[in-house]
Amino acid sequence: EMKIDMTVPVTCLIKSGCTDFKISFFVPFEHQDCPPQPTNSDVFIEERKAAAIFVRSFGGFATPEKYAEEAEALVRILRNRGQPFHEDFFYTACYQSPFKLFNRHNEVWYFKK
Repeated sequence: EMKIDMTVPVTCLIKSGCTDFKISFFVPFEHQDCPPQPTNSDVFIEERKAAAIFVRSFGGFATPEKYAEEAEALVRILRNRGQPFHEDFFYTACYQSPFKLFNRHNEVWYFKK
């Protein structure tokens, strides 16, 4: 059994019209060639391919409402610029422990079409 310290970013996949979310943790570089296999059947290893992503960053504690607000702001910007993107899902990303009180960094991501 191997224990890996918390990594960042912690991402959450949010699909339009769904109430289920997929939380993801970054596998450290030293384990990426041969990641430890999960012992829980609800946990799995997912390899993400390189992709172009539109990102909006913001500070403070990120609530679900704040993520939704920032995602909508990014959608407005992308639509105003005529930028094609996948509108049926987005990711949230958090870069700090919930115990960090100041200078927090959060993001919302939309994938470019």
